[in-house]
Amino acid sequence: MIRLLLLIAIIASTLYLLRWFLTSPAETVAANIRKTLWLLLGLGLIFLAVSGRLNIIFAFIGSAIPLIAKQLPNILRILGLAKTIKQASARPDKKPNIKASSMSSEDALEILGLATGASKSEVLHAHKRLIHKLHPDKGGSTYLASQLNNARDILLKNNDS
Repeated sequence: MIRLLLLIAIIASTLYLLRWFLTSPAETVAANIRKTLWLLLGLGLIFLAVSGRLNIIFAFIGSAIPLIAKQLPNILRILGLAKTIKQASARPDKKPNIKASSMSSEDALEILGLATGASKSEVLHAHKRLIHKLHPDKGGSTYLASQLNNARDILLKNNDS
């Protein structure tokens, strides 16, 4: 009888969790899953430490996991991996929409660091030098790269006419 009640409880819990999983936003589900996994990890470490199956050194390592997790963004920033992770997870529909017509020639010259009356080769050289540093594939931002490209296009269009 007790096994039947346990089976019914497991099935009901599974159905409830499945319904919650399908109706909740993805961010909420991910956050709750992370919290649950951390809780289970902590409880497992506590159980192993109390039952004598875990050396006290491992208990200290286990208790440091939340501190390490809290400092993980700082550690990644120091290692230079935070930008790479952010760019990899950035959605393409959130890219800025920059119109070339909204930039004046003076703004374009300032962005590329050129003086008035710069030649076509100077514009191309300044663009190449800056885009090499600020390209999204090199750790720069898409906004800055698009601004550089717009500035180049405006100055080259003005040079041709």
